[in-house]
Formats: sequence, C-alpha cells, structure tokens
Amino acid sequence: MRKLLAATIVVAGLALAGPAWAHAHLVSADPSVGGTVAPTDKLKLNFSEGVEIDFCKVDVTGDDGADKGPAKLALDPANAKVLLVTLPVPLTPGGYKVHWHVMSVDTHRTEGTFPFTVK
Repeated sequence: MRKLLAATIVVAGLALAGPAWAHAHLVSADPSVGGTVAPTDKLKLNFSEGVEIDFCKVDVTGDDGADKGPAKLALDPANAKVLLVTLPVPLTPGGYKVHWHVMSVDTHRTEGTFPFTVK
C-alpha cells in the first residue's frame, strides 16, 4: 500500500509540475515552413506559449548566407504567442532560412530554423 501511495504522489506531482516544463515551440509560420511566397518584408511566427519580446531574436539569411536584417520584432497585440517580424526591405526571389531564438513567458529558451522560398 505504501508503494502505491508513493507512486500516486509522484505521478500527481509530475502532472502538476507539467506546465512549469512548457517551452515555446514554433506551431506555424507565415511564410510557412518550406513554403513559397511572393516578395515580402513580413513574417509571422506563432508559438505554443507566449514569448518575452525583449529576449527574442530572428535572423533571416539568403541562400548565399547574407543576413537580410536587422529584423524589427513586435508581439501581436491580440496574442502574445505571435511574433511579428519586419525586415528592412522586401525579400527578392530566392531561398531563405529563418533562425529564431525565443524565451517563453516561463523563462525557457528555445530556438529553431526553417527554410522558405520567395518566388
């Protein structure tokens, strides 16, 4: 009976602590991951958790490795899970890679990379 009680306490503790382990993962993006778009200077990154704008960074590079920034970042006023990215000039046709670093509202850091193409 003690083992069952101990196991129940451990499982309950893990279940309650679950939200503390949350990280902001990329849920969707516009341009979409691997997608093709018309020339644009705007990107929208949608995360699974709210992000802290002061601890976010987004770099966009071309196939040639040239940085297309500096990117201006803002949170969507209606949704703190959406990071709005504005580049200094519209991207011209070619392949691009987005590398993002974010800190979620619970202070966990995540990062990732995805490609897209401008037609």
